[in-house]
Amino acid sequence: MSSAISYFTGGFLVSLLVVLNMTWNQRLPGLLGPALIVLSLAGLAACRLYTARNQPRHQAPQEA
Repeated sequence: MSSAISYFTGGFLVSLLVVLNMTWNQRLPGLLGPALIVLSLAGLAACRLYTARNQPRHQAPQEA
């Protein structure tokens, strides 16, 4: 499952870079560029949140 999240994270990063480039070059009309930027950032944040919640927790050994 971690490889799938890595691919999703990479995909959202690539889409963010493409949308930023297309917005900067004014190839996306109106509010479509900023809306896609927000969507890409939300997807990236969701991936990071998912990985943060599902990481194995290491417990410190109890001292006797």
